Amino acid sequence: MTDSSKVIHVNIAFRNTEATDALKNYATDKVSHCVKKFIHKDTEAHVVLRIEKNRQIAEVTLHSAGHDFNVKEESEDLYVSIDKLCNSLTEQLRRHKDRQTSHH
Repeated sequence: MTDSSKVIHVNIAFRNTEATDALKNYATDKVSHCVKKFIHKDTEAHVVLRIEKNRQIAEVTLHSAGHDFNVKEESEDLYVSIDKLCNSLTEQLRRHKDRQTSHH
């Protein structure tokens, strides 16, 4: 299966901050990359980037094959929050894949 057969739609919403192309592209690339490793079907990810006082929060919600994946990370920099979010999402997807393959 080639990467072109998998389509990952990433919807990004901004709350209390400006929607910049740099942030959109960074979040889309990072989330798409970590999802493509584990999800082998077309799927959709919803990303919310928001700022509350000094907290920069990144959240992602993903539904695939009957399972929901939700991750929320925060830091003092939105780019760091996105990186932490992708690390946590990758770990969650890896654990799910391990559970699925160990039972078959």
